[in-house]
Amino acid sequence: MGDHTSAAQKDEYAAVIDQEKVTDEVRDIALKYDPLNQVGRDAGFHLTDDGELHIDDAAVIEEHKIVANKIPNDAIEIVRLPAERGELIHQFGENGFRLYELPAPSEGRVVGLLGPNGVGKSTALGILGGSLKPNLGYGTDPEWDTIVREFRGTAVQTHLEKLRDDGVTTAYKPQRIDRIHDQYDGTVSELLSERDERNVCDVALERLDLEDVADRRVADLSGGELQRVAVAATLGADVDAYLIDEPSSYLDVSQRLTVARTIGELAGDRTVLVVDHDLITLDVVADSVHVVYGEPAGFGVVSRSLSTRRAINQFLEGRLRGENVRIRETAIDFRREDTGDTSGRAVFEYPSLTKEFDSFSLRVESGTVREGEILGILGRNGLGKTTFAKLLAGTLTPDDGEVDADIRISYKPQYLEPAFDGTVRELFASHVDTHTREFETGVRRWFDLDPLFERAVEELSGGELQRVSTALALARDAELYLLDEPSAHLDAEQRTSLGATIRQFVNRGVSCLVIEHDLLLFDYVSDRAMTFEGNPGTQGVGRSPQPARRGMNRFLETVGVTFRKDPNTGRPRANKPGSQKDREQKSSGNYYVV
Repeated sequence: MGDHTSAAQKDEYAAVIDQEKVTDEVRDIALKYDPLNQVGRDAGFHLTDDGELHIDDAAVIEEHKIVANKIPNDAIEIVRLPAERGELIHQFGENGFRLYELPAPSEGRVVGLLGPNGVGKSTALGILGGSLKPNLGYGTDPEWDTIVREFRGTAVQTHLEKLRDDGVTTAYKPQRIDRIHDQYDGTVSELLSERDERNVCDVALERLDLEDVADRRVADLSGGELQRVAVAATLGADVDAYLIDEPSSYLDVSQRLTVARTIGELAGDRTVLVVDHDLITLDVVADSVHVVYGEPAGFGVVSRSLSTRRAINQFLEGRLRGENVRIRETAIDFRREDTGDTSGRAVFEYPSLTKEFDSFSLRVESGTVREGEILGILGRNGLGKTTFAKLLAGTLTPDDGEVDADIRISYKPQYLEPAFDGTVRELFASHVDTHTREFETGVRRWFDLDPLFERAVEELSGGELQRVSTALALARDAELYLLDEPSAHLDAEQRTSLGATIRQFVNRGVSCLVIEHDLLLFDYVSDRAMTFEGNPGTQGVGRSPQPARRGMNRFLETVGVTFRKDPNTGRPRANKPGSQKDREQKSSGNYYVV
């Protein structure tokens, strides 16, 4: 692209060694042909004290591919680590964030973007939507003909030519839907009527279960209602492309799947780009996916287009195979044995509970929480899950039944307010001893708090505040930990890390209750399940805890959705409605096949 591009980093590499495949022959080849060993340096492949083949990541160079190529059984692979590569699309200032490559829009297909926060997904949407003109790294604003020429022969070229000729119209569903409250003062039906250029909003009202709020003022909507209204209003626009940023936030599992399918059905032959951190939502809505990786706030690289299943699996594996890039140090594997074992010492028992409000009633069956377990709580919005959490935490008093007041409970609420006037360090110091080894190794490191410690709490983003709040809840000395939607506002990378962190935490012998709408995270962390049923907003019933697989099956039956586990990663995947697998599982009553 010429000398206007910033100097790309030199690629760095790492060695992936499958110790189970390491034979005497593999050891001999690695030690003999290692280029560092051949020149007398001791930094190359070597044997550890326990006889395993090893090389430090910092020592791996591209020439180590010679060794890997000589290995007969793929015991060693040399993979690239994330670095700036590809065509520089846009740079924010001399030392600002840089985006490399662009997703390829495709008419009649939904293209997904998957990756952590801060690596350019929204920047890519802005460029393809026409709100941001790419500068290709130039200090000055390049002509459109120059920009288009850089993409000659690619799938992006046609789209950029239309942008150049003002031939692309777009509708954008923003990430921050809460701002809609300040921008519109009418009712839901008035808003959708104004935006309905395609005569689809009546269908969207029905599909997205919004008919009961049609006459309500937009300012009075809950987060989940506002999200669905925002999606309906976006799809009502008569445009060439829909850009939809995080459509699953604030929605329960059933609503997420409904929104995903509605986007695909109502978009028709238009171009759609979707950013979402819920992997199940992305799996359902997207026809293809680009993985975006890099260094948050530093640079981002958009991968080639992959099939949705392949993109999500490689994202979880932590390696893009076609580009031979490792984007994460460790793989995320959701395969866990569900023994259904409910043994273990009871640390907390609660009786049957009831709570009545003006228009809503909750009844909870009695249950027990056992030592060292994670009890996952699952159900649609408006059925009383958060009310149950508040009853246990003591912030609400039940009308019938009494919660043990002697047990120490640490509670992270659903909605977070940055009300603390001080830094993150000062917030933690006001609640726990931050100088203990347990805090340093068990909380500070697990939640990567160092970059946030000197930040003002009131300046944290939603995801940062969520991370801090969950870490603070787990840092307190308690017998029972209660986390209400800990994955909200976190990106997909952070959610998978959160699941591993919670599991590590309970391995120390404590117990945890987790209310969660991300079905992957719920499936990953839950030893047993508690499901909530009933009529949302009117009446809810919290069932007694049961084995996780049985609880998941019961919940999925109530929402009429079947799932199966991906054989490669063990992650839950939704079956297409009416597909052969969907029909088979429903007829057998097995809504969750593992």
